Amino acid sequence: MQPMLPATTTPTTKHRILDAAERLFAFNGFDATSLRMITTEAGVNLAAVNYHFQSKDALLHAVFARRAGPVNQRRLQLLDKLETGAGNNPVPVEAVLEAFLRPVLEAGNLADCIPKMMVRMQYVESDETFRKVFEAHFKPVVLRFRLAMRRSLPGLPEEELFWRMQFAIGGFTHIFAGSHLIQVFSEGRFPTPAPEATLRRLIQYAAAGLRAPVREVRL
Repeated sequence: MQPMLPATTTPTTKHRILDAAERLFAFNGFDATSLRMITTEAGVNLAAVNYHFQSKDALLHAVFARRAGPVNQRRLQLLDKLETGAGNNPVPVEAVLEAFLRPVLEAGNLADCIPKMMVRMQYVESDETFRKVFEAHFKPVVLRFRLAMRRSLPGLPEEELFWRMQFAIGGFTHIFAGSHLIQVFSEGRFPTPAPEATLRRLIQYAAAGLRAPVREVRL
């Protein structure tokens, strides 16, 4: 039986909690964000958080499900359409990359928070926290796109494909989380590019890297 809904709960309470958690997780990190910080930001009491999400871990997954879920669904829809149209032929690398990236661009405010959270989770948070989020919200999609790339780049050794996809995804995460840094690196000579221009540059760069000749890596 669910607990009784707190008297202060309104129809917008759940969304206020999600919005507050999203902002705080993105800019403070998951481990450094307490439920008290979230309730203060959202203007709700702890009972409301417990009612809707039960735990901070569950709230984190709800944040990703709300933002990344529709993006991943759109990614798969675009890839399905490309593969259906290609028939028995491989989909061009650039088209696979666009199917993966464009939904992030279309999501608008996703670019403000989700990539920042992913960066923090990879480099700041515990491995276990990142693993749980990745497996629940991203692993099936990444595996699906890896299979598509496998068909698009049949001559690329499997280990090399894994490395190059990791480099590409890392570049995507970085640029969506901090595209403004181009102004810092260029000492103000180049402004932050428009999203569509950023997408085109990312696709061009990643496609070249994925197609690059394989050279022996000496350890």
